[in-house]
Amino acid sequence: MTATQTPITATAATTANDEAIADSSLGLKIFAEMLAGVLLYGGLGYLGDRYFHTSFLVIIGLLLGLGLSMYLVFRRFWAVKA
Repeated sequence: MTATQTPITATAATTANDEAIADSSLGLKIFAEMLAGVLLYGGLGYLGDRYFHTSFLVIIGLLLGLGLSMYLVFRRFWAVKA
């Protein structure tokens, strides 16, 4: 770098890029949380159906997993910060 060149500093573009990456990361975390809840409880319902020879536990497991994962997402990511 010569004496006449100005040093490279953070600009508004890099700040906007960092915010976009943070928003994308938050979206992926929420998606993973929702998917994990549905898969875990849906899988437990499936195993319960196989064990008890029923056909309704998988639906209950999917709905329970969806509800619990939505609760955890709202509690974790939209908590009021005092």
